[in-house]
Amino acid sequence: MDIIIAGAGTVGYSLAQTLSFKHNVIVIDKDMDKLNKLDEDIDILVIYGDIENPKTYQTLNLDTIDLFIAVTDSDEANLLSTLIVEDVVEVKRKIIRLKNDGFLKSHVLKKLSIDYAVFPDITTANKVKALFTFPKANNVKMFHQTKHKLISIRVQYDAQMLYRVEELVNENVSIVGIERDKEFFVPTVDTAIQKDDLVYLFGAIETIEEISAKLDEKMPTSIKKIVIFGANTLAQKIAKVLLDKNLDIKMIEKDIDHCKTASEVLQGKVTIINSAYEDQRLFEEEGLKNADMIIAAGHNDEKNIVKCVEAKEYGIQKVVAVNNDKAYYDLMHKMGVVVVRGSKAGAHYAILEKISSSSIVTQRHFCGGRGVLFMRKVYPNSELIGKLVKDVGIGSSILLLLREDKIYDLTQIEQLEQSDILVVFGKFEQKEEIEQWIYTL
Repeated sequence: MDIIIAGAGTVGYSLAQTLSFKHNVIVIDKDMDKLNKLDEDIDILVIYGDIENPKTYQTLNLDTIDLFIAVTDSDEANLLSTLIVEDVVEVKRKIIRLKNDGFLKSHVLKKLSIDYAVFPDITTANKVKALFTFPKANNVKMFHQTKHKLISIRVQYDAQMLYRVEELVNENVSIVGIERDKEFFVPTVDTAIQKDDLVYLFGAIETIEEISAKLDEKMPTSIKKIVIFGANTLAQKIAKVLLDKNLDIKMIEKDIDHCKTASEVLQGKVTIINSAYEDQRLFEEEGLKNADMIIAAGHNDEKNIVKCVEAKEYGIQKVVAVNNDKAYYDLMHKMGVVVVRGSKAGAHYAILEKISSSSIVTQRHFCGGRGVLFMRKVYPNSELIGKLVKDVGIGSSILLLLREDKIYDLTQIEQLEQSDILVVFGKFEQKEEIEQWIYTL
């Protein structure tokens, strides 16, 4: 595809880096330093210019592009650029990143013919909210095709206890990935589960909860008292989605303006403490050490890590850090910190998954992007109905079939039926091979 990315910031850079392997990518920005870095690091075309100026696109001498992605830090610039570019070039698809969730209920996106808008702050807030429904989870992924979830659990039990994958899996659940010592792999039925493993379970919630009780003896079974470090826009959205959970929420923020805004947005339903939250005395003086869960929602990954470490020193087991820089991902996991994608990382993966998915196949990333899954449902009148599908054995991938909420191996199925769902889990390196297989069934 021919792709234009408006914005060379963190999100634009990471998208260009990933997409340039298979597509022709052009990045436009008026920050020459950012463009120079892109030009040095990645084999793409960079254009110096204002994305809100029609002349910028006229210099490209293009009649048509397949995809336009606007990911600057300005909602206004992103929206306006989708209108301006289409006045100069025929655009087949438009994707945009927005901060203001007010556009969710607006008709603006439809009027501008924007195919997909990602609201990363809302996505991050909802990921945090999911952790309250499954307190022992490190991450929760949901799918529109099935009630089954993909949930990761940190193994924290007596070292003398050992399980093998085959002892835990059944028609209701499958173990589809393990992160161990910074490495991700897809296990076999003989794989032994070890202490400190991060285990990815796919299946029915009730069964996953039973297994999580076996694997994790430390995380709380319920969460009532929350402390959020930060009162920025993201922190406010996290607190807002939790208001219906009947929780005791405290927010710690040193910027008085953020405190005032948060107080207005949250309507006094959250205790907001204005303090330089690097001060460890807060844990004692404000009773933060009694929290069931700490959420470090600042924009600085390093500071988020520090707050989580301090919380663990006070015996708080459930510590969550917002993460945007993938370089810190392994460190966070090694320290037992629950990692939630921040706004920038969330936008990156949401856009990639949307580009790779279709009306037929859904693609998702997990384990910091090192794991990948593809899901294809057999819809009415599909040519797959009545077809016998064999597992082609793509590396160490796992191929499952869901039928009436039960999980089957393909060897147990004679032929596909309407509403069956095929799900493939593999390592990121197997992505293209899996993608080709599932699309060409």
